[in-house]
Amino acid sequence: MSSLPFFRHRLLLLLVACTCGLASSSLSAQDGLFPAYDIRSRLMGGTGLAARGIDALWTNPAGLSHTEKKKIQAGATAEQRFGLSELSMANIGAAYGLGSGGIGLQLGSFGFATYQETRVGLAYGRKLTDKFSVGAEFTGFATNTEGYASTFDVTFGLGIQLEIAPEIHVATRIFSPFRTERLPDEYLPQLLAIGLSYRPSDQVILNAEVHQDTDHPLRVRAGVEYLPAEELSIRVGIATQASELSFGLGYEIIEGLDLSAGAVWHEVLGVWPGIGVRWR
Repeated sequence: MSSLPFFRHRLLLLLVACTCGLASSSLSAQDGLFPAYDIRSRLMGGTGLAARGIDALWTNPAGLSHTEKKKIQAGATAEQRFGLSELSMANIGAAYGLGSGGIGLQLGSFGFATYQETRVGLAYGRKLTDKFSVGAEFTGFATNTEGYASTFDVTFGLGIQLEIAPEIHVATRIFSPFRTERLPDEYLPQLLAIGLSYRPSDQVILNAEVHQDTDHPLRVRAGVEYLPAEELSIRVGIATQASELSFGLGYEIIEGLDLSAGAVWHEVLGVWPGIGVRWR
């Protein structure tokens, strides 16, 4: 009986490792070592290259340039895979407007005591013109595994947003452009994404994006946000390679504070719920 706790820890560690491997291949568009999204983009198929303010913190640093001057925005998201607390993911972030630019801080974690991944980041976006913004981000990844040496790696990314017309926005992002080795023959993901956001009305936003990880097949993502009322948002998303469907709702509880909840179905990993809050 004394061997059961040891066996359970090793089994959970193996499950986490398998989950991370599957997740990084299927959710690679915004990943570091584990998927990192805000709740809004998560429920819109992982899209968000053209997002602005706090919604852009995890998806494109250029979008931070639209954070309102001298205002703080914040957000937090949590997911639980397979209903296991050991496979929980959580992130929290904040953005602050600097006038023609904005700065953001991010902190994320995944795992449990035996296996823990932590992500910290600093991002900055700036408007070069009223319609053109650029951004940069610096991110550190720490991995702690019981019985093994801890690792810490740093990389960076760049982003661009362009308003072609009031209703059409295009954006691109590159993350970790140089090959960064974490462990022998194991590297941080190199990610390139380009996308378009079309807003036919104040009530509808349509996103379409293409994401490429150098180690995985090209992935297409699409998402829709519909606002039937000022305080209510309905979000739907889809992604390929591997197939993924997402759906959720957002509701503004009080002015500036909204709560979102939903779920993601993945053809390999199954269904898991997610919840998040935003303060704008």
